[in-house]
Amino acid sequence: MSDVEAYPQSMFSLTNHEIFVLTAHHEGRDNGQVATWIMPATLVPDHPRIAAILSPQNYTHELIALSGRFILHMLAAGQHQLLPRFGLHSGRDRDKFEGMNVWRTPTGLPVIEGCCGWAECRIVTSLNAGDRIVYLADIIAQELQAGCTPLRKRDAFAVQPEDVRIALEEKHRIDGERDRAFIRTFEE
Repeated sequence: MSDVEAYPQSMFSLTNHEIFVLTAHHEGRDNGQVATWIMPATLVPDHPRIAAILSPQNYTHELIALSGRFILHMLAAGQHQLLPRFGLHSGRDRDKFEGMNVWRTPTGLPVIEGCCGWAECRIVTSLNAGDRIVYLADIIAQELQAGCTPLRKRDAFAVQPEDVRIALEEKHRIDGERDRAFIRTFEE
């Protein structure tokens, strides 16, 4: 789905943001998900923070809420195959890390290799917005891969096989319909 279709007649149809994957771990369980609403949340360089906006319906959110921590990965150009792996299916139904090379932080969080960078984040506070939870998180450790180019949404979708692109578009539509009810509940 193009941004024009997702946000008709909106300035957001002009965006082409980086692709992020969040990974989480709690009591022996791992999961990860694509997260499209990530942004820096401070200008203070020695106290980095991010805002992550996630669906409370996702299994990854459940692990993050229980552990209070997650890893934020900025995918690199060439990692487009991770989009369907972490964006199409629930970790409740399958092991998203099966066959992948990952390593763990001292706190046990899974880190995906080959990304532009990663940051271990600890939740400071959250805001329930109905269909989304807004997390403010401190970055407590991070690594940047020099010379790496971020994977951007349009590029990632352009190289997906047609069946995967269609499945991603359909999941986006279904999730939007599901989330509509949560917005209504929150507004009442």
